[in-house]
Amino acid sequence: MEIESMRRVFRYFAISLLAFASLMACGPKDDPITNNTTPNNNGQDPVTPVSTKPSKQIQQADQFAIDALATYYLWSKEVYNDLGKLDPNSCTDPITVVHDIRYHANNKEVDHWTQLTDDLKSMTNSVEGLGLTYGYDLQAGRISNKEGVYFLIVTYVTKNSPAEKAGLKRGDIIMKIDGKEITSANIYDAFNSANVTLGVSHLTADGYLGDVEYDVSMAAVDMWEDPILVDTTYTIGEKTVGYLVYNSFDVKSMETLPVVFRKFKEKGVEELILDLRYNGGGFVKTECELASLIAPYASVVAGDVFQTEVFNQTLTTAWADEDFNTYFSTKFEYKTEDYNISEDISDANLDLKKMYVIVTNGSASASEGLIVGLTPYVDIKLIGQQTYGKYCAGYMMSPDNLYPASMNVDHSKINNWGIYVMVSTFADKNGHNQAMPDGIPVDIEVDDEVFDGCQFGDENETMLKAALKAAGKVYTKAPERSFNSLPTEMLDHGAPRGILINNQRTLPDLSNLPTR
Repeated sequence: MEIESMRRVFRYFAISLLAFASLMACGPKDDPITNNTTPNNNGQDPVTPVSTKPSKQIQQADQFAIDALATYYLWSKEVYNDLGKLDPNSCTDPITVVHDIRYHANNKEVDHWTQLTDDLKSMTNSVEGLGLTYGYDLQAGRISNKEGVYFLIVTYVTKNSPAEKAGLKRGDIIMKIDGKEITSANIYDAFNSANVTLGVSHLTADGYLGDVEYDVSMAAVDMWEDPILVDTTYTIGEKTVGYLVYNSFDVKSMETLPVVFRKFKEKGVEELILDLRYNGGGFVKTECELASLIAPYASVVAGDVFQTEVFNQTLTTAWADEDFNTYFSTKFEYKTEDYNISEDISDANLDLKKMYVIVTNGSASASEGLIVGLTPYVDIKLIGQQTYGKYCAGYMMSPDNLYPASMNVDHSKINNWGIYVMVSTFADKNGHNQAMPDGIPVDIEVDDEVFDGCQFGDENETMLKAALKAAGKVYTKAPERSFNSLPTEMLDHGAPRGILINNQRTLPDLSNLPTR
C-alpha cells in the first residue's frame, strides 16, 4: 500500500480533512493543487453506471455506518433522513456517502471530519504518529513565472527521521522531485513513494527562489514521529520562560511530556510559551495530561473540572447517570494491547498563572480544547493567527466497539473497517467554548514566516520573537533579512484531526435504534 494511504493526505490550503478514500471514489474528484474538478473517465462524457447489488462486505459496511451515525453522531437528528442513502440493498460506496451526508447547515459543510474507512489500522496509526514516513512537514507554493509548476518548503522535521538524517531543516526549499519540476502530477511523491530524491534550494540574497543546490535521497521508514520538536528556556529579566513546540496530542507523548516539564520545573520556569502552530489535535487523555502539567497546582490536586461535553439526545439519555466532565489529575493511565502507560505527574506540574500560546489556522481540536479548558485557570495570551475552529470531539470506532458480542451481529467481512465519528462538543467548566464556530481569535497577530531563515527555538524566529516580546524580552534593532513573503498552500498533517475520546462508557442498545 502506498505511503499516502497509510500516513499522509494532502489538502488544498484549508485545514479541513480530506479522506484518502474520497480521492478514489466514483464521480468527480478534486485536484488538491488546482482545486478544479476533473472527471474520472479521462475527460470523456460521463457514463451511466450499471446498477449492481452491493457485495456482502459493502452491505455490512453500509449497516455499520448507519448504526454508528444513528447512535453516536453529534448531528444524528439532523442527518436522520439521509441515512437511507446507506441502504445495504443499493449503496455500493458507503465511504463516499458518509462523506457526503455528514452535517451541513445553510449549504455550508459544518462537519469536516467524520469519515468511514476500510483501513482502520492505518487511520489509527496516523493519529498516533505511527506509520511509514519521511518525517517532515511541507507547505506548497506556486512559481509565478512557470505555469503549473510548484515548490515545497520544509516547515519542520522530526527527530531521528529520514529527513533529519538527510540534513533537511525548516526553511529548505524543494524545487525538484526525482529530478523533475514539481507539478500536480508528481507533488504527491514527496510523501507517496517508498524512496524519493529531492532537489534542495534556498532563497537568494535578494529574497527570491534559487536554483537547485544539491540533492538528498531518502527511504521512508515505519516510525513514531515524536511530536515534541523543541523544549528550551529563556531568561527574560529575572524570570525564566519555557518554550515547547508540540505538534500532536498522541498517546506515546504521555510518557515524554512529564519528562520535559520536570526539566522546566528544575530550571524554575515561571511562564510558558506553548507552540501549537502545527498541532491539529489528538487524544483527549493526552490533552488533559498536558493541561494538568500547566494548571495551578491547587486545581490539579483538587481534581477541578477541565472540560465538559455535550452529546446527542440518544447518548445523553443512554448515559444519563454518567459524568461527562474531564478533570485535572496527577495520575494518568492508558492501557491497551499496544500501550501500558502509567504516569504520576504531581512532581512535574508548573503551577502556572500565565502562558503564551502560538497558534495558526492549523491549530485545531485538542489544541483549541486545551486553550478553552485552561482559560478559566490561567492567563493565556494567544499569538499568531485565529485557530481553525474544530470544537467537537470524536470516537474512532471499529465494528467490535459498536457491536458487543452479546448482540451476535455478523461483521466478519468488515473487521478492518472503522469510522471516525464526531460525538460531542467540548467546553470549559462554565460551558463556554470560544472555538465555536470559526476558531479562537488571537491577541497578537503575526504570520508564520517559514522563509525567515530561523529554526524553532531561535529567538529571532518570527512567531517566537512575538511571544518573547509579549513576555517582556527587549530586542535591539537589527538589520532585517530580505525575503519575499511568497504565498504558500498548506499540506495536511495526517489522517483524522481532532480530539479522540477513549470509548469507555457503556454502549446503548442498538436493537431499538433506527436502521433505515
